[in-house]
Amino acid sequence: MPAFRFKFRSDAKQQTWTPAAGYGPRQETVKYFDTEIAIQNVTNAVEPGRVIVLAPFKLHVFEWAKAITNKFRASLQKAQQDNETKLIQRLTAIRTEFTKFKGRPLALIDEKTATLLSGEIELGEEFKDRQLFADKQSAADELEKASSGEGLKLLRAEHRELESLLTALNTLLNLAAEIWALEPATKANTLLEKQTAQEVLTKELVLEGGTLDGLLGLLRSASPMCKMDEATGQVCPLCKRGLGVAEVALFKQYYGVLAGELEQSISAIKAEIAKAREIALAVGQIDRVGWDKCTTIPEAILSAAKSGSELVLASCDISKAPTEEAKAALESLKASVIVWATQLESKRMAIEAAARGRGELVNRLTKLRAELEPLEYAQAINDRLVTLRGVEQMVAQSQFWSNSLRSFTQLLKRITEKAKHAYEELVVADFETRLDREYMALAEKGMAAFGVVLARKGTEAAVTVLPHVGGKSIEGVLSEGEQRLHALALFFAELETCSQSVLVFDDPISSFDYNYIANYCARLRDFAVKFPGRQIIVLTHNWEFFVQFQTTLNSGGLNTELSVQVLERCSTVAEYSEKLDELKADLIAILALPGEPTKPQKEEMAGKMRRMIEAVVNTHVFNSQRQQYKQRKHSVSEFHHYTKLVRLEPAEATILRDLFAKLSITEHDDARNAYVNTDKTTFQYRYNSILAIEAAVISRR
Repeated sequence: MPAFRFKFRSDAKQQTWTPAAGYGPRQETVKYFDTEIAIQNVTNAVEPGRVIVLAPFKLHVFEWAKAITNKFRASLQKAQQDNETKLIQRLTAIRTEFTKFKGRPLALIDEKTATLLSGEIELGEEFKDRQLFADKQSAADELEKASSGEGLKLLRAEHRELESLLTALNTLLNLAAEIWALEPATKANTLLEKQTAQEVLTKELVLEGGTLDGLLGLLRSASPMCKMDEATGQVCPLCKRGLGVAEVALFKQYYGVLAGELEQSISAIKAEIAKAREIALAVGQIDRVGWDKCTTIPEAILSAAKSGSELVLASCDISKAPTEEAKAALESLKASVIVWATQLESKRMAIEAAARGRGELVNRLTKLRAELEPLEYAQAINDRLVTLRGVEQMVAQSQFWSNSLRSFTQLLKRITEKAKHAYEELVVADFETRLDREYMALAEKGMAAFGVVLARKGTEAAVTVLPHVGGKSIEGVLSEGEQRLHALALFFAELETCSQSVLVFDDPISSFDYNYIANYCARLRDFAVKFPGRQIIVLTHNWEFFVQFQTTLNSGGLNTELSVQVLERCSTVAEYSEKLDELKADLIAILALPGEPTKPQKEEMAGKMRRMIEAVVNTHVFNSQRQQYKQRKHSVSEFHHYTKLVRLEPAEATILRDLFAKLSITEHDDARNAYVNTDKTTFQYRYNSILAIEAAVISRR
């Protein structure tokens, strides 16, 4: 299984990588560029929003507006659905309640015919014939009862008893009304007042030891025998003597008492009180006890008649004025008697119809039921007006929802169009500018020079763009190097706003010519200067690019920030160094360890000894002027340093060659068997051999 060890500068010890670790716990901090990413950047659509980052209020406002609109629409749709569900339930309940009214609108009502509800409610509101309906219903019940022998027998008994009850009640009510109209208690007080006044007026006329009543009795008896108002020339009816002037005047006074207004008023009041007494006597003779023997009269009627009549009777005492309760009972009984009289009439007519034959009875019942149906329907509506008005309101709400929610589609479309326009203005245009700037940095010419344009794709606000050349995808037009340049331009455009702090370039200059390589090195240098907090890792197989990249970084003052790592056999990574003191210190540290070195330690010593051989030759033989390979873009050597060159003896060259070969593993050798038979003593010997040649070369300078 492939694996390798690595150690960050912040780590205390080395870590081992295996495929299971993947990108590891730091994968969110790494942004990677390799061939696969390059192909994706060339062949796939680009999301400008991934590159151009705006303050949230700029573009997110459209998403918020759309989200709020959708939420608002959802709440309205829920309200609409709730209203629709409740409406269906209420309409079903109405149909159930009006099932018996076949053919009527409310017996058939549903969502499609709900608009008819207003007209039916109006019909119920106009219904004023509740008593008429009750009367007709009672008549129909009586006719129904009369259709059978037993029912007819019962009907006659009901008629007889109800008629008797009503007769008694009417008598009571009429007599009570007469008594109360006479107001005997009030008139008795008035009579007393008038009699007192009369006594005062006639006090001088009443003889000593006599009474006013005695005087009045005498005068009434004498009046037919003598004209008291014109007594001149007449004789006294008692003594037969002629009347003188004084006697005539006295007789005129007697006449004034007997025929005066006060006496007439007293007589009239006495007559009314006497009449009231007679009526009260008649009221007391009404047989209320017999009502208890009525077996066919409903208990409610009997109870109302008894309680009401009892109050009325109690106020028929001529010595007392009627109470308010008695007056109210009288009015209530009058209203009830009218209703009961209608029932009595219905019973009478049913009995008469039965006497005419069953055909007549059926015809009348059919006609009556036809008259009852519209009244019963209107009354049923009237009884449910509150419920029906509530359902009417729900129907209006349903119509409102249907008419109002249609506009949301256009509203959302307008929001999307505005968002797309804003995205074009704020993101895509900026993205094109930034991408063109990267083209200039990497190729020293803009996108237009390559014929590259970005074609918009998608109908939503955050559209994507496709790179085209003449309407065709760029992989079919641009060269491999130009495609790689486009991929890098996209990648660099994305780097300035990406959140990752570690940037990895895996063989970025594949298929680049000399100019593109130089431009890439400069672009990476400028990026490193602008963003010193980013960690940049560049992997390459190209030594020429490696040298040029170092040179470019050094020219930018980044030589102290550079760390060169050498990857050997795709497993061992070590920091590259040609400093002899550092190499010697690392080798001595491993050789000084007790016991035999491990296989990884042997591999590390072999790599460092190979580098030590190269460093000895380059430092002491070529005075640090010679590179291992001559490159086309290698900088010009400082030739005056070659005056200090030291020749390497043939024997020394042979030894170094043999050592380099022994310290290397050929490409096709099995790495697992490397240095198995090479022990610590052998490595010590080889290290000493390199030191001996170094000392010999130094001694010849």
